[in-house]
Amino acid sequence: MKRLEALAFKTGDGKIVKPNWQGFVATVFVFLHDGDCLACRRVCQRFMEWQNEFAEWDAKMWCVWRGSFIPEGCQGVLEVGKARRKWIEGDSVGVLVVDRYGVLVEQWLPTSGSGFPSPGEVLSRVKQISLQCPE
Repeated sequence: MKRLEALAFKTGDGKIVKPNWQGFVATVFVFLHDGDCLACRRVCQRFMEWQNEFAEWDAKMWCVWRGSFIPEGCQGVLEVGKARRKWIEGDSVGVLVVDRYGVLVEQWLPTSGSGFPSPGEVLSRVKQISLQCPE
């Protein structure tokens, strides 16, 4: 189990933010290409449609964009540079689920052949974390 360092991201208006592991049962990161990638915009939109369901299970979801802008109709933060290199281990896109202690508990890397997971699949993992005994 790998513990992740809380690294900085930039909001669309330039504010620097860091994830707060302890504030949520789980934190979900959806790492995407830049805003010009049509497939990534679709992935973002699918996950944004599930945002309320993630919040109901006390999970914070971050769509992380590479590049300089967040596409219209999508939400998220811009990568400052280190998280993708440190957390995804060579992949450029993927989905990570991190528990309240900053431990990476699940990851999906599309280059492994399975593609992006569905939001429902990721939410299922969040529910498992939520129902575990905190000890």
